[in-house]
Amino acid sequence: MENRFTTLYLLRHGETVNTLDGPLRYNGHFDVDITAKARAQMVQRGLEFAALEISAVYASDLKRCRIGGEIIAKKTGCSLTLSENLREMKMGDWEGLTLAEVSKRFPEQVEQKFADFINYRIPGSETIKEVEERIYPEFDRIIAQHCGETIVIVAHGGVNLLFIAKILGLLSSDIFNLSQNFGCINKILIGDDFNKIEMLNSSGLH
Repeated sequence: MENRFTTLYLLRHGETVNTLDGPLRYNGHFDVDITAKARAQMVQRGLEFAALEISAVYASDLKRCRIGGEIIAKKTGCSLTLSENLREMKMGDWEGLTLAEVSKRFPEQVEQKFADFINYRIPGSETIKEVEERIYPEFDRIIAQHCGETIVIVAHGGVNLLFIAKILGLLSSDIFNLSQNFGCINKILIGDDFNKIEMLNSSGLH
């Protein structure tokens, strides 16, 4: 029997307004906007996807993903479905802060988190396991709903890395060996018998 593939274009949201000063921030569930550059980037993504047969667009309901999802859905003429389950890992006390700011305010938390990143819980945050228990069933549900079709999901760096690691059969801790730049595209074929990553952390479809 021929292996049927569902084609998933998995995007990371564009750059956020609170990273323009340089350092990256642990935004988590902090609902931050994206820059004008990021909006233009998502318009370009939408134009690229408009040339394909996209069945549906999904996005995290946080603004930095939702805006990209709305732009791409409009350009492709597809419906947009927002999902809380696609949100980034909740970072609790660290939300909206840079590593330098976190290190100054919560030095003991930083020490414990980097000693056991997978299991340590920052006050008010989620653990990696809890994020996985939230996002994996959501990915499975979306993909099952579009068997054999081509879909777009706009999500977050951490969410994407965990899903890609799962597809590759890697450990959760291996996400630090992978990259997800702002606005990047990953192309993943989800099959009946096996999965295949055709594009990883790409700046465009071509």
